Amino acid sequence: MSVTGQDGRSYDPDACRIGVRAGHSIVRVTVWHPHWGPATTAALRAGLFGATGTTGDAVPDLAVARRLLEDALGTEAVATWIGAIEVADHSPEHAVSMADLRGLIERMVTSAKDPDGNPAHTELRMEVDGADAVVRTIVPLAPTVAPGRDRHVAVALHIDPFRATELTGAQVRSTVFALEDALVATVRENRAGLLVAVVHQDGSGSGEPGAGLDGVGRQDVVTLHFYLGAAGAADGGSGASGGAAGSGVGADLDHVINTLRATVSAWELGEASLDDEADPTWSAVQRYRV
Repeated sequence: MSVTGQDGRSYDPDACRIGVRAGHSIVRVTVWHPHWGPATTAALRAGLFGATGTTGDAVPDLAVARRLLEDALGTEAVATWIGAIEVADHSPEHAVSMADLRGLIERMVTSAKDPDGNPAHTELRMEVDGADAVVRTIVPLAPTVAPGRDRHVAVALHIDPFRATELTGAQVRSTVFALEDALVATVRENRAGLLVAVVHQDGSGSGEPGAGLDGVGRQDVVTLHFYLGAAGAADGGSGASGGAAGSGVGADLDHVINTLRATVSAWELGEASLDDEADPTWSAVQRYRV
């Protein structure tokens, strides 16, 4: 099925050549169609369309490129698996066909489920707000995984080296995991949503040997990102630490958030906070979608 551009030309998705840059959980693409480009593409255009093909170059059109991808892959697949979309006036180096891209997405979909059918996870190291961080997320990290889960709840746990001085690094991590498990259990039991990302930011310095931190940075911060709300029909996965998205509806979100807040108040190794806001596009975690 072809797409008609604003220039009146008919664009066949199968004629596209696509540059692909694979990431941890998404792919970024550069789309080229034979209608686009300088005169040096004339020979390739003639080979694809023959002597009757359209003459003259059209300006690469990002809107047309997105429509071509959505037509070939499906709107939901593009929203879930495709990151940045760029256009070019020539075929990208090592370009693939639309059919090849479709096959890649299908393989990513298959590998993004664990044996129980829950979302898989990925771990990456990146800079977050000027600090080195380890980030664990579900795959794919997109609202399509959990329709209706559009209330973002961020729990930040600060690790004060003075309060943790009597603990080993392993004990600090165990304390973090215990609180994480308690929060996830509350969300799971109420079928209220899922944990989608856990971010451990390094502090400004590392703990001194023997000081009880064993590599945990001074004022490290662990942030847990939950998305809560009424489950959609397709919602049935689990969070970044096993928190089930569930299929139940009608959870009292204010009650759930108040319970989470009470659990967070028990944190003893530093400051802790819980913030929540409406975020239907999951914009708060888009930086981790790489």
